[in-house]
Amino acid sequence: MTGMLKASSNAAAANLRMVCIWIIFAKTMKRLSDNPAYLYLFFFPFYVIFSIMLKTLLHDYLESACSTVAASFEQLQHPTRRQKAIHQLRVGSKKIRALLALAQQIPGYHLKKGKYLTTLKILQQIGGISRDTQLQEQSLTRHEKTVSWRFSVAHLLLKTKLTTVDTTLESLSQQLSIKKLTTLPKAFKAAIADIEDETAIAVMTEHVAKQYRHIFLPDSKAPDTVWHDLRKNTKRLYYQLSIITQLPHHTHRHRQQLQHTKKTGNLLGQWHDASELLLFIKNTATKVKKEKTGLSDNVSKLIHELQRETTEKLADSAKRIHMLTNSAD
Repeated sequence: MTGMLKASSNAAAANLRMVCIWIIFAKTMKRLSDNPAYLYLFFFPFYVIFSIMLKTLLHDYLESACSTVAASFEQLQHPTRRQKAIHQLRVGSKKIRALLALAQQIPGYHLKKGKYLTTLKILQQIGGISRDTQLQEQSLTRHEKTVSWRFSVAHLLLKTKLTTVDTTLESLSQQLSIKKLTTLPKAFKAAIADIEDETAIAVMTEHVAKQYRHIFLPDSKAPDTVWHDLRKNTKRLYYQLSIITQLPHHTHRHRQQLQHTKKTGNLLGQWHDASELLLFIKNTATKVKKEKTGLSDNVSKLIHELQRETTEKLADSAKRIHMLTNSAD
């Protein structure tokens, strides 16, 4: 009986507390509605918290990308870890550039980024050559199986190129420094310290929306350079959308656009790899013919196989771009 009375008393006390809370809440909202000054005081702490969230999010995104690049840079001297390090370095670099391009749209933001990215630009370019060369040899080996023939001269050229590039990378990693890059997050934090948060979010989301609307399916006769530019722009937009989808104001539409740009970028990347290998094999075959050292008829079969894959990858990319442009309406 005593236990029942105690439980009943606790329940009554809990109900009384809830009633008191509701009374206080009702009076607070009445006071807020009657006096704008109270309204400002009530919501100001939430504004401050939101402001800190935005600046922290942007700063942490940049700091994470810079840390990835710094860690990858230290691994370039190790042959067994080099290709993974190159991949991470390139991804980190793209994230950094995407964020800085997005932040550049914000009123009141001023940061001279060039001095921070000089070394990174060099590493990204040479690392890209290393990455493309290794992928080309892997892809060439796969396609050679379909024609039952090995293009030995092409493999020799690719191996020589990869050795030269990797030696250059190893040497540069000993001569260059990325200390300046590691100071970028601090400089960026200072550059966004006084930005107006609502305005910043508005201009960033509008910029991304504008870039998304400007993606279009190239003409069937468009040169490869148009497709290459589209690939780069789509990849940059993907990283910028990955930032937008972390903001409190993002929508389901932003998440859908993130997925569209990711899939489109991946397909365009596959087309780029296939087209670059096709061009390399064609050029190599032409050089071998000029030397009159003899060239198997199987090279024509190999080129035909590469042309088929390049065409298929381009068609897949075109379909995905069509879906992306439809989602922008």
